[in-house]
Amino acid sequence: MAFELTNKTALITGGTSGIGLAVAKRFISHGASVMISGRRPEGEDIAKAIGARFCQADVTQKAELLNLFDQTQAELGDLHIVVNNAGKSINGALISEQNLADFDEVFQLNVRAAYQVLQLAAQRVVTGGSIINTASIAAVKGCSYSSVYYASKAALLSMTQTAALELACKSIRVNAVSPGLIESEIWEGNTPHAMAESIVPMQRVGSGDEAAAVFHFLACDDSSYVTGANYFVDGGFSAGPVMKVDS
Repeated sequence: MAFELTNKTALITGGTSGIGLAVAKRFISHGASVMISGRRPEGEDIAKAIGARFCQADVTQKAELLNLFDQTQAELGDLHIVVNNAGKSINGALISEQNLADFDEVFQLNVRAAYQVLQLAAQRVVTGGSIINTASIAAVKGCSYSSVYYASKAALLSMTQTAALELACKSIRVNAVSPGLIESEIWEGNTPHAMAESIVPMQRVGSGDEAAAVFHFLACDDSSYVTGANYFVDGGFSAGPVMKVDS
């Protein structure tokens, strides 16, 4: 059956909410065994509810990250898929006014920790496996008041391309998914539907499962000749500005 994940094992960082949780649910529904990680202790209950395993881990801490990979392999066996998903944004500021402590905090998670996840995945994922980095449309655009987040995602996209080149000889694929406006807990009840109607060509916010579908494709063997790619899931936002045309 196409796009099956039976007998595959997957580790998803930042898997207790948002896109990470949607990806975990989709992987499980297609036969994968899944470990999710997050900082929140309630992740244990979240994992049980969807049939996953859970390891509480702060991926910015090397010891906790090593334990996460060790526990995943101890409980699930060979590791086929790693979704490098943990990340964060901050309230925006102009470059001239940006607090460097905020800069360091974002880069600590979105770049340094993501790099370490990528390093360990390169060492632990089996031949023929898949590593998927959660980037963003921010990786290829600019935006006032958002320089830190946008720069961090651009760095992650660059790492994706380099890792794809280095791991191709081992038949390990490395790709990125760049979501746009996706329904998620990060909006804290203020999902920007009005914004989507005006700036997104499809005039709506995407669902978590719509994003997860692309991760699913990149995780399965059907995408065996795809590496170094970046897939937008943004309702056409990255294609260009919306032009209102009278019918």
